[in-house]
Amino acid sequence: MRATWLLIVSVLAWTAPARAQGLIWNLPEDGKWIRYEGTYEQVDTQPDSPQGTVTIKWLRQLTIKSVGRVDAEFSGKTQPCRWVEIKQMTGKESEAGLDPGPIGTRLYKVLIPESAVRGTLQDADGIPVVFLPIVKGYRRIGNEEVAPQPIRSGILHVYPMLCMVRHYPSLETVAENEDPQAGIPFLKATRLSGQTVIESPTLRETHKAELWRTDELPFGLARWRVRITIEGKDVTDPRSSFRTLSTITVDMKAAEVGDEARSDLAEQ
Repeated sequence: MRATWLLIVSVLAWTAPARAQGLIWNLPEDGKWIRYEGTYEQVDTQPDSPQGTVTIKWLRQLTIKSVGRVDAEFSGKTQPCRWVEIKQMTGKESEAGLDPGPIGTRLYKVLIPESAVRGTLQDADGIPVVFLPIVKGYRRIGNEEVAPQPIRSGILHVYPMLCMVRHYPSLETVAENEDPQAGIPFLKATRLSGQTVIESPTLRETHKAELWRTDELPFGLARWRVRITIEGKDVTDPRSSFRTLSTITVDMKAAEVGDEARSDLAEQ
């Protein structure tokens, strides 16, 4: 199971610009936080296996927090920036709740220029906004005994290690003022849909998503539902030979918000 998961993660990482701004649409007042809860399901097709397919299902939580506002230098000038923490836990249900085990927790702490969070697919010049730059940041994969590592890319990578939401070339409005059926009552959101397909001579990934966008919640999302289909073929075979290798379905809903966020990762 673990080997299959690592294979799929490596495929997803290959197919991405994994620098989507689709998870953070706005910056709330400092101290605000939001927690999402949902499921991650992966169905692997194994033609040589007697079962034919193997299904793995996990519970998932993702928490985003604003944990500090400072001035820092970015793009040659000093400007307001925000420390944002994103914590993802994936695991099985236990008596104490979600059990991520020793490696099921991922914690990122990044310093984001406030000017970089646009909430749009394009900037004022019509250039696609495909990544979220950071001044600096740290990440820890695993339990609290693991030392955090610096993020040296200068970009917040959320897909696929933190979240299956990524950049889409366009988003179509499906419905407005819709109840996203999240865990927080009386919400109204705009439901958006997007799709992107990435293909190589041996692999094809089709990525479809629905996003429930709202300014009523910190960071701007009430819910997201993503379906990823990964197909493969031999390099010399025609495109019609692509066959499904794995299907991933993720459904995450806002569950709780608060306004006294505390950092889980001390500044390094």
